[in-house]
Amino acid sequence: MKKIEIISVFLIFTNLFACSTEEPPVTFNEPQPAETSNLSKFPNKLQGNYLSLNDNSLLMISDKLIQRVTTIDQIFHRSELDSNSRLSGDTIIDLKTNSRIVLKRTGDTLHYHGQRIDTLFQIGNTNILRKQNNNLFLSTKHDDESWIIQKINISDDQLLISNISLEMDKESLKTITKLTQDTIPPFKFAATKKQFTNFINSGGFKATERFVKQVQPKKTNTRR
Repeated sequence: MKKIEIISVFLIFTNLFACSTEEPPVTFNEPQPAETSNLSKFPNKLQGNYLSLNDNSLLMISDKLIQRVTTIDQIFHRSELDSNSRLSGDTIIDLKTNSRIVLKRTGDTLHYHGQRIDTLFQIGNTNILRKQNNNLFLSTKHDDESWIIQKINISDDQLLISNISLEMDKESLKTITKLTQDTIPPFKFAATKKQFTNFINSGGFKATERFVKQVQPKKTNTRR
């Protein structure tokens, strides 16, 4: 039986915003759209809680912050733990970091239930928010010379968060520059405002995750 590490059991979390050690396929040399003013906060109508249609995680948008809450529910056998983990009573200990996770134990069956909260975007010097037409753009600084760009918009009463996919957006990226078959990613673009707009209008940002806004129930006053 394949052994699984404690970190992979509890902390695997894949989504459009998740941090990754891999290089992004496409970056830009400056926040986008170029020659556009920065916004100091998210619009009021965009703020709220949204449920992901992909994995039922919760996206929370406040005036300056986007966070994602993921419920982690794992059931596994103690034999699945790898050699770097030790079970002590109802606690798993990571022997490398000495971190501990408390769970429910029934014999040799282990059940973990908890939540993970990730801060995905916080408006500041390295996280720039801009608007063009009905779209918002998140520019996140990747390194000293490149920025990762994401798009947010509302469509059919759903919140859409979109990334650039090299595979799906290849034709649209040609509106910025010519791509040759022997070019190796990652690509870094220097796009004018017009070029970036043409990229959007040609259907760029095809890698999309959809969210549905959670409506808070109205409080009713009861008179006695």
